[in-house]
Amino acid sequence: MECPGCGVASARVHRRYERRLADMALGGRRVEIKLRVRLFVCEAATCGIRRFAEQVPELTFRYGRRSLLLAAALQVLGRPSGWPSVSGW
Repeated sequence: MECPGCGVASARVHRRYERRLADMALGGRRVEIKLRVRLFVCEAATCGIRRFAEQVPELTFRYGRRSLLLAAALQVLGRPSGWPSVSGW
């Protein structure tokens, strides 16, 4: 896994943890994705990042609690009711 700070490849796993992501509803029911993620250690002495988590590019983004699909849907739904349309601008 490549460090996002310096680009040096690291195979040293610090720990694993479970990450929970909200996803699009299915049949009117809430969907939650449980993703097991590895936390890597950057071994480069000059890098400012000590630990970094692996990402699944088509599913999530850094610090995200929603899937990319749900985040895109919420952004589209929230656009028409933004402050310019509500305030009459």
